[in-house]
Amino acid sequence: SRSRSASVMPVDTKEEPEDEDSDREDDKLYCVCKTRYDEDRVMIACDRCDEWYHTQCVSMPDLEVDLVDQFICPVCMQSNPHLHLQTTYKRRCFFGLKHTDPSSSNACHKPSRGAFSKYCSDECGIKYMQMRISQWERSGGKRDKLWESVKNAEKREGVVVCADVKMEIDSKPSPAPISAQKRRADREVACLNTRLENVVREREMMKREMDMVVWREKLVKLACERAEQEDECGWDQRLCFGEEEWDDFGAEVLESYEEKTEEPSDDVMQVDGVTTSHGEWWCTGKKKCERHAGWQKLRVAEVAFDKETKETILSALTTREREIRKGIEDILYPPSTNASQAPSKPSLADPPINGTSKPRINGEAVEKGKKKKS
Repeated sequence: SRSRSASVMPVDTKEEPEDEDSDREDDKLYCVCKTRYDEDRVMIACDRCDEWYHTQCVSMPDLEVDLVDQFICPVCMQSNPHLHLQTTYKRRCFFGLKHTDPSSSNACHKPSRGAFSKYCSDECGIKYMQMRISQWERSGGKRDKLWESVKNAEKREGVVVCADVKMEIDSKPSPAPISAQKRRADREVACLNTRLENVVREREMMKREMDMVVWREKLVKLACERAEQEDECGWDQRLCFGEEEWDDFGAEVLESYEEKTEEPSDDVMQVDGVTTSHGEWWCTGKKKCERHAGWQKLRVAEVAFDKETKETILSALTTREREIRKGIEDILYPPSTNASQAPSKPSLADPPINGTSKPRINGEAVEKGKKKKS
């Protein structure tokens, strides 16, 4: 088992002859317990320092490993208290949350499909509705009469909005009563404006996340190219930068790849209060580094998946925003009103503007002139 980190499991990938040290074990010590790698124990990698930890040692149930979005180890949290680092989790499948025993292995512990569904799959959604129907039957309901009670249900269209109403007494005459149709249109517009604000805010947040994914994509490409040129591992620790580091050092990280290796660089970066030169970020081990073996393919695949997911969400949010704006426009300016108020186009019989007429080429004036000559 492993986390979403791009580092591989701490195992030895070298192929050795069977007759020479075939049972050689990894001597490196992992986790806070400082023990060797044990394939029978679940481990997870910190997305900041890239160190591996046993889930039991960091008080994380093995069933929750798939729900981890970004894991931060206790060492990183203690050494950087000013950053308020913490492990984040994905939203769990709703069917697993509503299970009779959510913490058991029989319950679903997979992440939901994000903004598209609160279930991890259609299968879990069907199982949850079947469970609800069974509970309804146990409370006295009859399955054969269920359809009769819901077949005439209509889609909800109204939304209750809480508003502060101030009553003012004035000597002025009361305004003319507003028609029921006008009040309904105002309520619908207010509801659509609220939805529009939420969609725009969500889309701006997603665009910011998309900018960070594009930055990671460029960084992965530059790191891979540098690894080929230098003929070394080339793993860049800055690939684990979070949003705050990206804001502060994003452009500087990309510029560090443009510097010539022959010229000594005086540029330094301060991360977490420690001054670090650019050269200290890259792994200078051999090309097939045991610790970071295969990081190029893993990071490229991860960035491609994140980019595709966020592009899909952005497209859906943009479509939703257009639909809401179109709905507001249709309510404020109905098509019939637009047609009646639209200015008529000037016809050919309209009088000339400013008392002058434009010369006609091959028009009536030319034909009349020809007739006069004849």
